[in-house]
Amino acid sequence: MRKFVLLVLFVSFFASSVYAYQQIETQHTIIIFEEQDQMFAREVASFADEVYENLASYLDYESDGKVPVVMTGKTAWANGYYAPFPASIYLYITSPDDRFIGSRTASWLKSLYTHELTHYLHLNANVGLAKVLGFLGPGVNAFSTVFMPGWWIEGITTHTETTFAEGGRGDSLPFALSYQVPLQEDSMWSLAQGAYNGPFTPSGRIYVTGYLMVDYLINTYGVDAFNTINRKFAAFPFFGLSPAFRKVTGHSAKEMFTFALDERKQSLAPVAGDILSKRGQGNSYLPTETKIGMVGFRESPYDGSALYRYAGEKEPESMFPLPISGRSSVTLSDEQALLSVESIDPTNPSNLSMVQVSYSDLYLLDLESREVTRLTEHQRLVHPALSRDGKRAVASRISGTNYELMEIYLEQQSVVPLYQEEGSSLLEPSLNADGSLLIFLALEEGNSAIKLLDQSGNVQTLVGPTQDELRAPLFAEDGTILFVGEHEGIFSVYRYDGEEDGTVKLLSDPSGIFAARIISGSLIYETYTPEGIALKSVAVDRMEHAPANFTEPKRAPRNFEEEIEYPVLPYRDHLHLNLVLPFPFVEANNMQPGLWFHATSNLRKQSLIGSIGYSFQGMRPISNVVYQYAGGNYSLQLAGDLNVYDYDSDTYLTSASATVDIPAYYHAGFNTITRFSLQPSLSVITNYSVWEREATLALGGYSMSRDYRTIDFFGPSMNEAVAGFQMLTQGDASTQRFAVFASVMHQQRLFSSRHMARASLSGITSSQGVGSAYPLFSFSPRGDGDAKVRLSASYLLPLALLDFPFLYGGLTKAGLELSAQTAWYLADSTIQWEEAWALGVALTGNYVIGGSSSAFQPFVRFAYLFGPDDWNITIGINGQGILDFFPTPDHAPRL
Repeated sequence: MRKFVLLVLFVSFFASSVYAYQQIETQHTIIIFEEQDQMFAREVASFADEVYENLASYLDYESDGKVPVVMTGKTAWANGYYAPFPASIYLYITSPDDRFIGSRTASWLKSLYTHELTHYLHLNANVGLAKVLGFLGPGVNAFSTVFMPGWWIEGITTHTETTFAEGGRGDSLPFALSYQVPLQEDSMWSLAQGAYNGPFTPSGRIYVTGYLMVDYLINTYGVDAFNTINRKFAAFPFFGLSPAFRKVTGHSAKEMFTFALDERKQSLAPVAGDILSKRGQGNSYLPTETKIGMVGFRESPYDGSALYRYAGEKEPESMFPLPISGRSSVTLSDEQALLSVESIDPTNPSNLSMVQVSYSDLYLLDLESREVTRLTEHQRLVHPALSRDGKRAVASRISGTNYELMEIYLEQQSVVPLYQEEGSSLLEPSLNADGSLLIFLALEEGNSAIKLLDQSGNVQTLVGPTQDELRAPLFAEDGTILFVGEHEGIFSVYRYDGEEDGTVKLLSDPSGIFAARIISGSLIYETYTPEGIALKSVAVDRMEHAPANFTEPKRAPRNFEEEIEYPVLPYRDHLHLNLVLPFPFVEANNMQPGLWFHATSNLRKQSLIGSIGYSFQGMRPISNVVYQYAGGNYSLQLAGDLNVYDYDSDTYLTSASATVDIPAYYHAGFNTITRFSLQPSLSVITNYSVWEREATLALGGYSMSRDYRTIDFFGPSMNEAVAGFQMLTQGDASTQRFAVFASVMHQQRLFSSRHMARASLSGITSSQGVGSAYPLFSFSPRGDGDAKVRLSASYLLPLALLDFPFLYGGLTKAGLELSAQTAWYLADSTIQWEEAWALGVALTGNYVIGGSSSAFQPFVRFAYLFGPDDWNITIGINGQGILDFFPTPDHAPRL
């Protein structure tokens, strides 16, 4: 065992140094990054301490420790995290192309850092039980988070990103519409539902609920009220936040939510018009006239993402599914669709456990033949634009925190730079019919402008810059430009005509307008409803042609300047101890003392989890240790057990094992994602008189459809396959045993419905008999032999999408599985049936805990064994049984 411990220490020391990460250390932070991201790390360093001091004072945070800030720049979308164990924050350098954090956000990195640092200071505070139990390790600070509703976690962050940085969701009209419209239509969710993100609109419900609650609380009672409530809650979190709210404000949290809603409620005058889009939950985006009719993109939790054809008063017709999300992922010409499809790359060595390298590539889809052509590989291209004649295409490409315009050569399937502006993000490009003119949005320092680029490379500013939000510039049939603009808290459709009256306002809608187009004498636009984005149509004769007014830009653009020259040093990703907990264990019906420990590194490349104890019965130390290293494109696991009591042999066993997981093949296509992994492992086990060695080689993989819908409780259509070989040697290798195993599974969607059918075949052959391999559910096998095959068939029925609050989160889905299983053996060259077959009915739910946003799938299954006429009930979680009830005389459960 000493050799195993030395091996773990050696691997851990070596692993902390092999990757070329660097660090910048400020007074309050350690900023960790790869070499190519140094410029962005220096930008964060320039404001990191000032933001820290402001927020620490605001939230009454006291600590001498420095905040680990991990920056990553190889992603195709924007995000950020706070992560415990150890407490650290992650910043994606890529800014959001959909501006979800608000159009007036002047600096993405500063707003993101403010948001995630607020999480760190709030959730890592040494308050409540953590103050008493701090001797157990710094990770104990995360204890109360488990009981914390999501709105309390995200409420303070949306408040501070708006208060301490320019822009933010609190200064975003689309964000405000997500609660103003439901309030207007009396369809607001409850505070309990705001504790977790459900399957329905809005997708970021915990952010909206949290902002309403925390902003009202702080504006009414001051930030001291927030801090006091947080301390009281952390001292006893089991009954939720209401007791703390009532002690501090005199009102429960539910009452406070009512007050916050009353303050925000506005009277929104509805605009009369016809709804063109499909009714129900989902987002329907602006359609385009094509040769096969009026076609548009829609995404729904029930029906997935697909192109729809609109034909008069008929229900929109679903044409075919698409592996995309969001309005700006697709553009249409007369005959084709150009799509931006996201994917990850698990084979990239730069992967981190919490952040995988990702791409966004372009595909060309023929609307009639449905033939798909891949245009790019390993690019990060968003917001594609296609001319009406289908001959020219452009897109925006991620460039650090900004976006630049790229020319897409369709025939050559190549990409070249077209136009960029330093410090600006160029998004939502749109081409005129013949592709000779290009308009786009230019976003800089929280200001928006619409610009035009001609074929000679000349650039002209048409509208702005303004601090009002501008959206979706599009060429109309007559050559004028339609776009959406915000002014005085309302979105309106505007038209720009360079030859006549300049810019005029055509129509306003207090429920929001996100994009608009004139088709066949009607103005069709996207508007917000409590169920998502819908398409509304109004006659063009109702357009008002009023003068356009936009607010002046916030200030002149400025470039980042580093005031302090911070030294750049190599970063070593060492393990950090998070928790040490009492962990008594049972040995031969006697309780023995022990400790459990947990350690990880800031990059999450290393983890060490285990337990140590002492057996007074055996008078020897006992330990279990698992070390894992995530190398980006592979993983290594070392596991060891010292003096673990074995009931069957009535002796103490010591073991060690090493397992490597290597992705052998990965491909993300338009319709499917395919992955295969190789997993070799070696292990040794001994009681110090007899030694056993085991070698295993397994190859497994899957091919999964990208036609996934939220309601797909059991996943999309897929194929899985696993095969492996195992050899066991004893003593001096004179005794050898082997086993070969394999399984295949196919899951298929039935007739484009939500129902699935699954069939699987699993087999094993072993030189020592198949024993208990592949049982029928939880029943003991009724035979034995040299080989065994089990056949399983299932009918999978997603029951519903739910939004039912329960305890510290909510139930969001439910599914029913009907399964049948039977098996055959090969014994003495004779095939023998199990002489039984089993039928199982399993009801499974999806439970989301609000604080951690972790999902669990508890299930209960009834199984009946025909032949012996036996039955059992299994209760478990995430597919693993915890309790089995058999028809014994006393009906005692079996663990």
